[in-house]
Amino acid sequence: MKNFWNTIGDFFTFTFDFMPIIGNKINYLYILIIFLFLVTWISIMFRHKKNGEEHNSSL
Repeated sequence: MKNFWNTIGDFFTFTFDFMPIIGNKINYLYILIIFLFLVTWISIMFRHKKNGEEHNSSL
């Protein structure tokens, strides 16, 4: 069991060595993805409001 936990620890230590290289780029990627989903969602909501489907509960 000790080897299992040591292997997991070694893996995380290995991945933490690459974090300074990546820097904030991964955060910018997440911000971009969230922004794109937000814009898509808002445009769909405006389309529903334009078609009069704002409070339509016909599921």
